[in-house]
Amino acid sequence: MTNREITLKVAANEAAPSRSRSHLKEIKRFLEPRYEDVALVVSELVTNSVKHGSAGDIQVMVKTTDDSIRLEVRDSGTGFDTSTPRGEGMGLKIIEALADDWGISRDGEFVVWVELRRSEDSVNIS
Repeated sequence: MTNREITLKVAANEAAPSRSRSHLKEIKRFLEPRYEDVALVVSELVTNSVKHGSAGDIQVMVKTTDDSIRLEVRDSGTGFDTSTPRGEGMGLKIIEALADDWGISRDGEFVVWVELRRSEDSVNIS
């Protein structure tokens, strides 16, 4: 398999999660066997950007290698601190369960990144 990378921008509105998932269908074969996990993670992260980010575009990047899939969702919001309690939603709990690693960064924009191994054995939902 060769490395693949796609980047898409969606307007930060209620249709953004659905539009993001639709774009993933175009590269579904490169995301297997983790396509469903990737779609769920992207949907949750984009939903968080719509709810908590600032108005404007949300950028979604998906990069695949033979061993892993990296997702990045960025917006112009202020983001959150991973050391403080978050709301009662399940979004980041889902991310924590599916991701092999994840984190945040700020480089002028707020970025949440997620790493998934291609093997489904890495899912740790308990």
